[in-house]
Amino acid sequence: MNAALRIIPLCGFVAALAPLVAGQFAYAADVARGRRLAQILCSQCHFITTNSAGWFNAPSFVAIANAPATTSTSLETIIETPHPKMAARAARTPSEAADLTAYILSLKQK
Repeated sequence: MNAALRIIPLCGFVAALAPLVAGQFAYAADVARGRRLAQILCSQCHFITTNSAGWFNAPSFVAIANAPATTSTSLETIIETPHPKMAARAARTPSEAADLTAYILSLKQK
């Protein structure tokens, strides 16, 4: 069999998998942008830089970052689909959620 003919199925396989793999890395998180978004969108309820309870007893971002169950996936899910106490308008795009998540996780105490 010709070598070129063997490569065609491989190319098709790679092309089929590319969107699946790329989707996981589509949003390069930007910590600085996440902080700016947090200042604009989240600081009304959450303390975004200190470990104090915010308005309505919202947890601080430091407390969220240091919670044992906090993962990037759990944060992005909550940010993209707001929890009950968040206003419906608080839902963010996947890119914004990735940036906010990167900022929150940057506050994790090592």
